[in-house]
Amino acid sequence: MCHKTLYSDISLKTTSFDAVSKNPINVPTTTTPSSIILPLPQKMFSLDLNPYTILITSFTLLLLQKLITLIGKSTIQSIVWNFYTSTPLLTQSKSIKEYAAKQHEIRILTHEQRSISAQDEYAKWTKLNRKLDKLKSELQELNESISVDKTKVNSLTNSLIWISTVLPIWIMRVLLRKTSLFYIRVGILPHYIEWWLALPFFKTGTIGLTCWMFAVNYVLSDLIFMVSFPFQAKVDKPETPVKVEEKPKVKEVNIVDG
Repeated sequence: MCHKTLYSDISLKTTSFDAVSKNPINVPTTTTPSSIILPLPQKMFSLDLNPYTILITSFTLLLLQKLITLIGKSTIQSIVWNFYTSTPLLTQSKSIKEYAAKQHEIRILTHEQRSISAQDEYAKWTKLNRKLDKLKSELQELNESISVDKTKVNSLTNSLIWISTVLPIWIMRVLLRKTSLFYIRVGILPHYIEWWLALPFFKTGTIGLTCWMFAVNYVLSDLIFMVSFPFQAKVDKPETPVKVEEKPKVKEVNIVDG
């Protein structure tokens, strides 16, 4: 005979024995929901990076920030705009295509006009001059509509610069603010310096991302200044003003003979 049990919605298998053969038989048995072991909840998001990876990544981002500041955002915007207008696959604006075509036509007409004499072929020269004036006025109208596209490209360039340099640094400062990067032996420096280096989340002797970024910023600023200083325009030495000595005024005295 087999040991009979009732079934429930939640059941687990247990081992019973046959009365004749004494062989084990797996049969379900009733259990309660409280006896089930549920898995522990896992973290939704975790960021565990090697300290060397954090050091190199933060250094690269800060160096990129300094280089962008050195080059200038306006220069980068100009380079991106020139690349955008000179690449047919990127240029989708009809105004930009017309502007490029009319510029090419102006160059051809200007070259043709310079090759003839205004005195010998006055009629032809005048006709070319009228065409050039018309094309230049059309270019001026197109330039106003192109300025809208240029504003969009400049704003996209600024957004890409911010996303690639500023945003990652703030993400690292928030998520990795309690990650230890360096350890120094306690007592090797004055206590107030060790306390300052451990700010704002660590015990004395530990250096985190905030202090590391501050040091990298300071060193990179000095290095860039040392490299760029010889290439800067010379400033004239101010001349010292020359003092003009005023001669003492002599008062005229009228002498009356008595």
